[in-house]
Amino acid sequence: MKKIEDNNTLVFIVDIWADKKKIEAVVKKMYDIQTKKVNTLIR
Repeated sequence: MKKIEDNNTLVFIVDIWADKKKIEAVVKKMYDIQTKKVNTLIR
């Protein structure tokens, strides 16, 4: 929650094959918002 409040950041768990462009498109479609930056982390 701290990251959401301090940095205006949302965290999603997505498919391993989803790239940044796909993630950005889905977020725009679902929430009708413009993304500034997409970071990915593979664990």
